[in-house]
Amino acid sequence: MKRLTASVFAAVMVAAFGQTAILAAADGTQQPGVAPVRKVLNIVNFVRSADPRPPRADMINAVREEVALNLKYGFKNTILLQYDALVDPEMMAEALKSDKAKTEFGLWFEMSRPLNEAAGLPWKPKGAHKNWDWDWHINPGFLMAYDHAGRKAIIDAAFKRFKADFGYYPKSVGSWLLDAWSMDYMEKTYGVDGFCICREQDNTDAYGLRGGYSNGAYYPSKKNMLSAAVDMKNAVKSPVFKMLTPDPIYNYGKPRQLYAGFTSIRGAGCPTMEPVWVGGYEPEIVDWYFRVYTEPKGLMNLSYMQAGQENSFGWKSISRGWPMQCAKIAKEAAAGRIVVEKMCETARAFKAAHKANCPQTQIALEDWSGCGRKSVWYNSRFYRANLILDGKRLVFRDIHKMCDDFEEPFLDKVCTGWQALYFTPPVVDQWMFRGKGVSGVMSFDGEFASIETAADGDALVVTAKRVDGKAATVRFEEGRIIVSGAGALDAEYEAGFRKNISIRNGGIDFLFQGYRYRVPVRGEVKATAKGLSIAGDRIELDMSN
Repeated sequence: MKRLTASVFAAVMVAAFGQTAILAAADGTQQPGVAPVRKVLNIVNFVRSADPRPPRADMINAVREEVALNLKYGFKNTILLQYDALVDPEMMAEALKSDKAKTEFGLWFEMSRPLNEAAGLPWKPKGAHKNWDWDWHINPGFLMAYDHAGRKAIIDAAFKRFKADFGYYPKSVGSWLLDAWSMDYMEKTYGVDGFCICREQDNTDAYGLRGGYSNGAYYPSKKNMLSAAVDMKNAVKSPVFKMLTPDPIYNYGKPRQLYAGFTSIRGAGCPTMEPVWVGGYEPEIVDWYFRVYTEPKGLMNLSYMQAGQENSFGWKSISRGWPMQCAKIAKEAAAGRIVVEKMCETARAFKAAHKANCPQTQIALEDWSGCGRKSVWYNSRFYRANLILDGKRLVFRDIHKMCDDFEEPFLDKVCTGWQALYFTPPVVDQWMFRGKGVSGVMSFDGEFASIETAADGDALVVTAKRVDGKAATVRFEEGRIIVSGAGALDAEYEAGFRKNISIRNGGIDFLFQGYRYRVPVRGEVKATAKGLSIAGDRIELDMSN
């Protein structure tokens, strides 16, 4: 694949904890008024033992080889242990070959028969899984399948065993899905520094997440772990990281249904850096990830990458990409373009630097697939938004609000079914709002040729140039989106959601899952056959309301 852009990398300064790399501007000086950016990579390998799908020898060998690569390169790294692995002497013997000074051990929180028995709770997998000791369904495999007393018993049992083995409580906890109640309990009771959860996805396996920070770190709301806390009095006081480095262009909806680019390659799998999928085993795409997360102008506060793989895939699959990735990680770190840390170190550095949620961006101004798409994400405590140039069409593909009182589905309830779907309140969402003859996006007038990005403090400025030479500007600020030169923004919604939108008193009212919220607007707003239109030389969406 042809590299489309190149950058000159700058010098590195050392900051908090002696581990924080702050990269200067490309000319070697820090741009005035622009917040310094930490460019960090965590290696997180998580370990199961009870998974009945792969041969046991493959799972053990995966841990052995992952540890060997960490030792070879001297990486700081994090190993998260599922309870059944923690009590498995053979699995632990391989994990404990790690360099103890450079390896952080933590907990991977999926349920299994050994954990439930230790907590005094029944283990009841269903259907074809009824004889399994581990189950990927939410019920019984995740904390949401239990009431608060059950969650407490499970958490206490896991932390008790971990401390018995290691002499201390774990500082990092991960799971494909965690709930806000459990996060808050772990942080308050056991002093957990940081959590990691699945990237945004649409009901892959048994869980779907739409909304929240597209990547990076955030303090979650106590009522919804997917939503960044607007007010820190409503926050879990330890940050959440999104796992395994999502693709800023193609990690949205189901790529094969939205775009041909990602799934034109057979067996593309997940649009992340996971080494078992094409995005993680094709060297050119991995190089692209490093450029996207380190080079663009407009990155702010924390540009976060996570690499690694669960041992359930087995070494044969993991080895397709992981040794190559490790060599590239070592090269990037040696050049000062990233700093490799334990997850707990990154969490502590974030807490030291940011007492509340801060803006973070992901910017892809080149497309590894050759389709020419450009994608810009802005995340703050009030909202997240995605601007994408697809061909000559410029659109907001996504805008979601953060609301401290919007509850996750199983905050206080028990999930009795097989799946759990988490959301934040949507304003624009191409994946959910598309339909027959309806795009689901908010589009700009005219045809566009390019976009450029720049940071202005905690604001991101995107300049979009039309084919005719005229420009439109989008300024993402912490609490509002300001659009100049658009002429009009036209939003389309499928009929079912369209009936839950109303225009009133200079703003737009929404109803989603029984929750009412409002976006005040500067500009002329009117209803259209497919949704709404906002016109004006300067259009403002107030996302702080």
